[in-house]
Amino acid sequence: MDCCKPEETSSKNAGLCPLCEKKGSAVKLETLRSLIAEESANKIDENLNYRYCKNSDCEVTYYSDSSNQYFKTDDLKVKATHKDQGFDVNVCYCFGYTRQKVLDEIRDTGKSTVVESIKAQMKDPGCHCETRNPQGACCLGNVTAWVKEAKALKSK
Repeated sequence: MDCCKPEETSSKNAGLCPLCEKKGSAVKLETLRSLIAEESANKIDENLNYRYCKNSDCEVTYYSDSSNQYFKTDDLKVKATHKDQGFDVNVCYCFGYTRQKVLDEIRDTGKSTVVESIKAQMKDPGCHCETRNPQGACCLGNVTAWVKEAKALKSK
């Protein structure tokens, strides 16, 4: 499983979020099947390609490349890192690291070991980013960005 490199879809209409008009990243159907809440899951069209909108100001999380179908943040089973700035939101979905856990470690020790810990855990038991992370891809970029931001918060 190559969870850190989602397959790009090729569609002449692939592109922009129908709400914010920013280009999203391709996600697999497996991601939607795992993370869309039960009451909205029947709306997933297995014949469509979907994208993830990272824009924090946009309420659309997933949208189809070739139709007007989309899912909003309220349709997810979990809070999405890019969509919710709360401290209780995961920055790593596979191993349960929240913004607060990272911030607490930095406040307690002056540093964060979360990136190294995640890398070690990726080997055993492994990650499941495609089915746990709303963006359907590896979280290390998000974690690294949050560690940097948390260090800046700690110093204030």
